[in-house]
Order: sequence, then C-alpha cells, then structure tokens
Amino acid sequence: MTNQRHANRTVVVTGAASGIGRGIARRFGEEGANVVVADVQREPKQGERYDTDVTTPTDVHITEETPGDGTYVETDVSDPDSAAATVETAVETYGGLDVLVNNAGIQIVGDSQSTTVEEWRRSIEIDLSGAFYCTKFAVPHLVEREGHIVNIGSVRGFEGGGGPPYAAAKGGVVNMTRDLAIELGEDGVRVNCINPGYIETPLQDINTDEDVAKAEEHTLLPRFGTPEDIGDAAVFLASDEAGFITGANLAVDGGWLAHSGL
Repeated sequence: MTNQRHANRTVVVTGAASGIGRGIARRFGEEGANVVVADVQREPKQGERYDTDVTTPTDVHITEETPGDGTYVETDVSDPDSAAATVETAVETYGGLDVLVNNAGIQIVGDSQSTTVEEWRRSIEIDLSGAFYCTKFAVPHLVEREGHIVNIGSVRGFEGGGGPPYAAAKGGVVNMTRDLAIELGEDGVRVNCINPGYIETPLQDINTDEDVAKAEEHTLLPRFGTPEDIGDAAVFLASDEAGFITGANLAVDGGWLAHSGL
C-alpha cells in the first residue's frame, strides 16, 4: 500500500482525463487525495502509438484502502469563467483546496510560417493563459491552507523546439512558476514546475518514426518516460517532504536536458 501523503487533501488536476494528467490524478488518488479531474472531455484519449488507460476519469483510486474521492468537472482552461467554476466546484464539494496541478495543454506542430494566427492564440490560451486563469482563482483558497501549485512545463521551455507557440508557452510557464513562488512564498504557498521530456502518451501521435528515433538518441536512460513518472514527481513536490522547495524547475526527462547542456 502506498503511503497516504495526501490523505484528505483536495487536488485539482487540469487536463486529467488522459496522458500525463491522468497519471498525475491516479498517483494523487493512490496517495489518498480527493481528486478533481478537470478536462474538456470525459473520455480518455486513446493513442495510436501509446495506449492510454481507458477507465473512467473518476476512477482515480486503486485500492479500497485509499480514503479519497474522484470527481470529474468539465473544464476549458482557456475560458476564465470555466476555470473559476472548476475551482469553486472543488471547494464546494470538498470544503477547500490544497493542490492545483496546471497540466492541461496542446501542441501544434509547425514553424512560424505554417502556424496560423488562430493556432498561435489557441495554443497560448490553453498552454499558458489557462495555467494563469486557474492559478488566479485558486490562490485565495490555497493561501488558506498553505497549499501548493505544480505546473507542468516541458524541456521545450528551455531549449526550444516543438513549434513556436508551444516553446513560447512552456517557457512562459517556467518563468511564471518563478514569479508566483516569489509572490506567494510569504503566504506559505509553494510553487514548482515539472518539465517532462519524451513521455509515452497519445500526444506523441504527432511524431513520425524518425522523430521517435531522434528522441531515443536524445534520452540518456534506456527508456522513455511514462505518465506515472510525472505523477511521482507531482505527488512529491506537493508533499510535506518537499516543504522547503519552491520556485524550482524539475526536469523529469531521462537526461534530455543534460544531453543538451542545459
């Protein structure tokens, strides 16, 4: 049985119906948390290259020993009203908020000329503005409990690649994490960012076999990451064991950035 580091805590995970968000939600569920699965869709995405867990999104508890609960809330993080409503639903349902995980995101592949203005705006709104909107409405509740924010960035936020809007948005998430840590430290709210490398999720369907081969060469460890790897990092950063860590950007990338010299 997993240690119940988050028993009776309430956690909102955006983009949690599948992929990395799903792995994070499941890990918090294993740790005993009440998990709000916030996503635009209820059904998990099924990848062609990597299959995802197709159980219901509220099934975030693995054993009967986990005391928490799971709730799905339809959420469009690019809509401030939707972000605010999700936070309020979490607070009303469980009596407060302890952890916000800003994970929701999309990746639009293309260069500056093939990327349309609408694609740019949509990517920035979901990947960057969405994290800000959810944070804005969550902070008053997190301050009450000296809670935690875990942002999900990317190695692309440090080295570029992945398309201009994605790299720009993830770079923004990296630096927003630092700024929020400065702002909220005196209130006891910790803010950290996880920066994944190549993770086996349906998002990787955009990649060609050549892209995957290049990613293998760039990853120092002999495997790619899994959503559970990111979930492990998230439950640690939001736990009391990480009580003196804030403003940090943690690479969970199998050595990707070390290979890049960053």
